[in-house]
Amino acid sequence: MTRYHPDQGLVEFILGITFEIWECGRVERINDYYAADTQVFALSGLIHGAGGMIAGTRRMLEAFPDRLLLADDVIWSGSPAEGFYSSHRVLSPMTNTGPSAYGPPTGKRVRTLTIADCIVEGGRITREYLLRDHYSLVRQLGVDPRRAAEQMASERGAGTERWIEGEIARLSCGSGTAKGLPLPSPQADPSGFARQVIDSHLGANSDAVSNAAYASYAVMYRSPDELYSGRDSIKEHFAQLRQAISGCNVSIDHVACQPVDRDGLRIAVRWCAAGAHTGDYLGIPATGQSVFVLGSTHWRIVGEHIAMEWTVFDQLGVMAQLVSRP
Repeated sequence: MTRYHPDQGLVEFILGITFEIWECGRVERINDYYAADTQVFALSGLIHGAGGMIAGTRRMLEAFPDRLLLADDVIWSGSPAEGFYSSHRVLSPMTNTGPSAYGPPTGKRVRTLTIADCIVEGGRITREYLLRDHYSLVRQLGVDPRRAAEQMASERGAGTERWIEGEIARLSCGSGTAKGLPLPSPQADPSGFARQVIDSHLGANSDAVSNAAYASYAVMYRSPDELYSGRDSIKEHFAQLRQAISGCNVSIDHVACQPVDRDGLRIAVRWCAAGAHTGDYLGIPATGQSVFVLGSTHWRIVGEHIAMEWTVFDQLGVMAQLVSRP
């Protein structure tokens, strides 16, 4: 049996273990590829250790036995000496033929978009940030999103709540403010570019930055059923988000980039933001509560502009912070 190792090629390691665990059903191999004390961070709830990951994987496969994890891209950084960082984008078609966290099987065929950011040290994954929009999933299943958010809130443990509260406190101390224009070149300064673009979306409300960053023809994938075409439609999406969650402090926690084609670049950004719920958010009126958002963005840069974007964060996980538990 093949034993994948990141030092022999990180992309093959990520793709190989994903296929082996999910498509081949060798769930127990998580023990070989993840550290015993691995931590997985997600708004739906923290997962501790390889054992917790095995249990969660088996629950998902019980609900969606035919789930596929189709790799769109792996954007990475690091080396064998310092460790690796991988941002893995996956499209998953699947059929709900078993009981799930949201109720009995619906028989619905659904698709999810996931970005998993992994830290790999000593040949094993030691930390993972899991981004999946459960709001899109429950809508495809025909489940009421508010009821699903209340269910998620009731199942998140005290550890998850402490983590969210700690991140809100960290961000409230200030994360620095992007400078606006001139916008750094994504080719020369991808981290500076990422900082100013994400901040313009969530905090600074700078149309000038977005106009400079995006090609007029840019497209954005928020989920398999939420797509945007053109720079203006992307700007409008984030303007609506700012109306719902305002005054955000933004933190850029990791940036990885790799060249593609002759004049292109792929950039992966893990970010988070905290702000106040001051407007309607997916049907929930303003509560004034502090809200934490954990996100990951992949960009395809052509020349100096964003041509394609994939931004994933768990809208249901945000809703779960705003509803009362059943």
